[in-house]
Amino acid sequence: MSGARTLSADVDIDIKGLLSAVWRRKFFLLLLTLVGGGLLFAMLATISPRYKSDAQILIKKRESVFTRIQTNEFQPNGGEFDEEAVKSQVLVLNSDDLAAQVIKKLDLENHSEFKGSSSKGLISLATGLLKSPEDNSPVAGAPDTGLDVSPKVLKRFKKQLLVYAAEKSRVIIVEFWARDKRLARDVPNTLANLYLETTRNATLETDSGAAEWLGPEIEKLREKVQQAEARVAEFRSQSDILLGNNNALLATQQLSEVSSELSRVRSERTAAEARIDSIRTALANGGSLDVIPEVISSPLIQRLRERQVTTQTEISELSTTLLPNHPRIKALRSQLPEIEKQIRKAAQNILTSLENSVERSRKQEQVLLQEVNRYKSESARVGEAEVQLRALEREATAQRERLEGYLLRFNEAESRQNSGYAASEAKIIEHAVLPAGSYFPKVVPFTLAGMTALLVLGIVGLLTFELLSGRAFRPVAPIREEDYPMRAEPQTVRPVAAAPAPAASQAPANPDTAVAPPLVPAENDLLQDVPIPPRTQAAANDTDAFAPEFAVKALQNMGRAAIAVVNPSNRGDNGTLVSETARQLSASGRSVVVADFSGNGTTALKMLGSLPQTGFFDVLAGRATLREVLFVDQGGGVHVLASGNNEQGASMDNLSQVAEALEASYDYAIFDCGDAGVAGISRIAGGHTVVLVSVTPHTVEPGQRIERELKAAGFSETIMVRDHPFAAAAHVA
Repeated sequence: MSGARTLSADVDIDIKGLLSAVWRRKFFLLLLTLVGGGLLFAMLATISPRYKSDAQILIKKRESVFTRIQTNEFQPNGGEFDEEAVKSQVLVLNSDDLAAQVIKKLDLENHSEFKGSSSKGLISLATGLLKSPEDNSPVAGAPDTGLDVSPKVLKRFKKQLLVYAAEKSRVIIVEFWARDKRLARDVPNTLANLYLETTRNATLETDSGAAEWLGPEIEKLREKVQQAEARVAEFRSQSDILLGNNNALLATQQLSEVSSELSRVRSERTAAEARIDSIRTALANGGSLDVIPEVISSPLIQRLRERQVTTQTEISELSTTLLPNHPRIKALRSQLPEIEKQIRKAAQNILTSLENSVERSRKQEQVLLQEVNRYKSESARVGEAEVQLRALEREATAQRERLEGYLLRFNEAESRQNSGYAASEAKIIEHAVLPAGSYFPKVVPFTLAGMTALLVLGIVGLLTFELLSGRAFRPVAPIREEDYPMRAEPQTVRPVAAAPAPAASQAPANPDTAVAPPLVPAENDLLQDVPIPPRTQAAANDTDAFAPEFAVKALQNMGRAAIAVVNPSNRGDNGTLVSETARQLSASGRSVVVADFSGNGTTALKMLGSLPQTGFFDVLAGRATLREVLFVDQGGGVHVLASGNNEQGASMDNLSQVAEALEASYDYAIFDCGDAGVAGISRIAGGHTVVLVSVTPHTVEPGQRIERELKAAGFSETIMVRDHPFAAAAHVA
């Protein structure tokens, strides 16, 4: 079961209340949107339309293989433009020089748009009237564009021009907007053509400048090459540097040949000395000479050996028929020693010949050794001279190669200059065309967008006003057990809170204490400070009023409800209907609160026995919390909220929040509205509120009238309840 809650507790935004506030002002929002849309449409209609067109330029080297300059220099990316180069070309297209040329070529200074008279709208007309005639004239200190162009015209031209590079490409887009369709088309095309012409002229100027510079340089280089080659020839002749085969120095080549001959002679002498030693040893020891190659190869010794073999053969043949002492055999044997002697003599001659050959080799070796030493000195001298000669030759070669390179470039530059050929670095891939429609302003879309924005801003303004006024909040925090009101002792008025209340809020403990008079005049209804809206004709309730018991039974079946009790006349009312209804609902185990908004305090006085000094006025003024001003009915467990002290005139703007807090905290919240009208009840009640119209036999007709008005205002749950049974029961009791 819920208890009381205070305005200082946590609150939540009442979405339903906010939407209801917006819906109540729907005609105002509609009027604001339509008026704002009409004004925006009229303003946009006065603005002259703007047209936009663009041209696209491809940045790329377009040199062919037949016209490309032959060079051995390394060019990264094949000479293509990188991202930085493309950005540089964008800056070139954005330059003031090109802009000034376009202005002069199209005579934009005399164009109506740049003179401020092309716009037919009110805004453009006012802008044109504010400009002075001096705005389009050249001024001192203006940037020097090379042409007599007004800085104001140039500034406006640059403002309407947009040049940018397409993302991840080498395409540059030249975009221009104007109020003249043809001007929007002509400016991008003219700027693109002037850009191509400028780049072509720059290339031709470069070739012309190169040819003019290379001519004198080539003449100087020719003289330098002649002088360098002359120094080479003169030094070669003075240094006696002769070249042999394979461009080798003659002295070095001769030294090599003499060294080779010396080595050959030395090897032959060594071999001959070895043979001499072998022959001499064989002759001295009587050894065989057949193992010596020179002896074997001698023709004389070969014949003597043949003769020796023939003699021995004859001796062998004759020995078969003759005795060893036969004269024939003896004669043949006597020839063998003579032959051997001749062989040794021939070997001695060979030895003598070899010794003579060795002696000649020694002499030849000495001569060759002298030649080697001489050529060594000559080669050293020539080597030193060759170092200087090579330095002179390098200088001459460098000058010659430089001259040849200059001649090649001079011929190419001169041929390009004479033929007027210039390699293009850009190409227009798309020309600007006449725009089909304006891009600004889009009257209908902009008007719809503005109306939508006005509608949204109006709704936001209303929501903000509701939030700042506090009517959009309602408490949401749960009630703590210790905050639940305690049942008061009979005949005693005390605050609900367990903690002692301030002295001003304490009611007299003695039941015999005189009741304090009402603080608000009975004739001043608290809920009647808002004018009642015009009545709407509705079907009258012709049936008799319901009995209070029937109403209580119906409310108990609902389980939870907000109840507003209205007394058409507010005369002779002793609060019986409200108090008895509240007590019977509380007896069923439900939490019930009664708020006395009637202004005369009859209900609070009847239920509490005396009027407390604090009430909802103190809550509205911020002097107390809602929990501190709730008191317990002396005849039951109903909580009662009186009016309290309003000497300082508390604002009634937050009264609906007090009602919402009570509805959220109790099962049944009963508001005694006195004789308040429809407008007054609407301040604390909604369409879900059950309205009980208290009537007596004398107030049936006013009750029927107020019932019809309430139903017409949206309070569908409005019924008339007879007050006299409760009154009779109370009188009997």
